[in-house]
Amino acid sequence: MFKTTRSVALVVVCAGGLVGGRASAQQLTSMEPRQTIAFERSGEDAIRPVVSCVALSPDGRYLVTAGDDQQVRMWNVIERKRSEPDATGTSDVVLVNRYRNHADWVRAAAFRPGGAVLATAGDDQRVRLWDVPSGRAPVVLPGTMAGIRALSYSPDGRRLAAVGFGDQVRVFDSESGRVERELRAPGGDLRAVAFSPDGSQLAAAGRAGMIQLWRVADGTPVHNLAAGTRRIRALQYSADGALLAAGGDDGTVRLWNPTDGTLDAELATQPGRVMALCFCGAGRLAVGRSTNTIELWDLVSRQPVAQFRGHTGSVVALAYEPHSGTLVSGGFDCTARLWSVQP
Repeated sequence: MFKTTRSVALVVVCAGGLVGGRASAQQLTSMEPRQTIAFERSGEDAIRPVVSCVALSPDGRYLVTAGDDQQVRMWNVIERKRSEPDATGTSDVVLVNRYRNHADWVRAAAFRPGGAVLATAGDDQRVRLWDVPSGRAPVVLPGTMAGIRALSYSPDGRRLAAVGFGDQVRVFDSESGRVERELRAPGGDLRAVAFSPDGSQLAAAGRAGMIQLWRVADGTPVHNLAAGTRRIRALQYSADGALLAAGGDDGTVRLWNPTDGTLDAELATQPGRVMALCFCGAGRLAVGRSTNTIELWDLVSRQPVAQFRGHTGSVVALAYEPHSGTLVSGGFDCTARLWSVQP
């Protein structure tokens, strides 16, 4: 059973959302979060955790946040069940469980398709698989990897890919936990990994500004994409698999055709490093930056249509729930924020 705890403050901020069409210049600077999850320095939260990863369950019910306090928190974000009132009123986001087993900073989290298993990993060099319904102690996958930074499940849930400080891409069989394949990516210090929506491709990137794509069936390299010379921090395929978005320390978001390896477009460079990327429905891309902001881009016009402000630290994690049109962000300001972006 889930355990409900209330030692976190949830600040409900005035609602703000993007409703179709192009945002005006005023709207681009005034988008505010619908809700903000902030952490108190008391009780079980004596240390305010940096939020370095977020994940949403496939049904959109649960949000996971994790960071440098070694805890993984799970929130119910759709049941309008009220927690204890705080100074700002009552909230409808409930902390339902804390997973404690990591021994260092948690950097990555991913739900297996179906939502019954949560994978987490970080600086303690091991991947952990949690049974979501029971919350019992996790299965720890064999073998260590230096400083794991990103995880990705294949669409069918059969495989789990992990990358970290080295040049190693480890692909696990998610049922048995055995290592199915180990791949090598150029440059090392890998920060991003992603399966394509049809499960046929795997992409990874890191320090060298190169994106390596493999055929999943046999591990054969299919493309090596030159995305500049600086570190890539984020990769994501569009839902239809037609685009692979990449961004990093040079501040530019590039859109690739993953089938033939050609560059489709470069979005106009904005200030700050690209720390996170997330497609938000058809034709829109959210970009989290080290400037504490999130841009929402229209990929037809190749123009930003909204800018979300509220974070006071780098935005390093993004996730999107298509049915409710909710974008979740996590940042170095020790908060997670929920934004309305439905059309």
